Amino acid sequence: MSLRQNKKVLVIRCGLLGDTVDATSVIEPLVEHFKNQVDIHWVTKPGISDLFKFDKRIKKIYKLKHTKLPFYFNFDKQRIIYDSIFNPYELILNLEIGKKFNDVVKYTKSRVKFGMPYQFVNDDIFSEHRVEHQLRILNLYLKDYDKNLACPSIIGIDKNKITNKFPITKDYVVLCPTNSHIEKDNHRGYRSWPAENWKNLMQKIISQTDLNILLVGSNAEKDYFSTFYPIPERVYDLSGKTTVPELITILENSKIVVATDSGSAHLAGAVAKNIISIHGPTNHHQSSPYKTKSNNVKVASLNLDCSPCYDTKIIKTCKKNVCMQDLNANEIFKYFNEF
Repeated sequence: MSLRQNKKVLVIRCGLLGDTVDATSVIEPLVEHFKNQVDIHWVTKPGISDLFKFDKRIKKIYKLKHTKLPFYFNFDKQRIIYDSIFNPYELILNLEIGKKFNDVVKYTKSRVKFGMPYQFVNDDIFSEHRVEHQLRILNLYLKDYDKNLACPSIIGIDKNKITNKFPITKDYVVLCPTNSHIEKDNHRGYRSWPAENWKNLMQKIISQTDLNILLVGSNAEKDYFSTFYPIPERVYDLSGKTTVPELITILENSKIVVATDSGSAHLAGAVAKNIISIHGPTNHHQSSPYKTKSNNVKVASLNLDCSPCYDTKIIKTCKKNVCMQDLNANEIFKYFNEF
């Protein structure tokens, strides 16, 4: 008697780290629907693929560097299409709303296909979180699933494997001072919280709590972290020292995470207990860490009349992002007492 063969599902979400974390909200509903008899393949960017390194639910990863190139010039896209000829998919779920993967969806063999180019699901609802948008695409195919499972779901490295590498055996808070537009000279950098504010927050944490502080960021952001030197005692600079799976585990075992609108904030939303998400120009309804039964997310914002203004004409004429500069460390630290 032969064993039942798993169904194959191709998920396409090839965005930045935060976008990809939000898209993992479809994984558990798919696993539940197929009664664990499913092999999920994922299309992502090379730098984001480490997100799935320890995730046994994702059986294969397609890494696409040049997503805009049409398939006849793109070997990576051709490989997806070719692999499906001999082993077709049960389902293709395209979570992108642009046209970059229309050719992949069109020519890859699958019993059913949902998302672009066959259905366009707009993502411009002001009060809708991006997770909810991804789930609306999933709902085109599947509606009967446990809604409690439909949230970002990621897996880090075993904590015991990194206790000798990072200072995580004592209670700590994680600070994520950077985002993809840190130190931009134009308005794109306006969603960053000023370095001086981060310094003031560090001083408050050190003087008024027993928590250690772990600073996290990518290797490309290491120069920015020199802003915080000399760092006080009980503060540890881990910028450029963590892999994505290691960062997931560090966030998961923290007491509190403080972050601006960034990939790290979305990682924290998926695994951390307590998160303070700092917002000014960006719409926190859409881009804050996703609130679940397992986490406690506090959105810190001055809630100015002109906010949110990101991707609007208003931000291009803004001379000073007071929404972030005037949001002082006291306003952030007050949330520490609410956890």
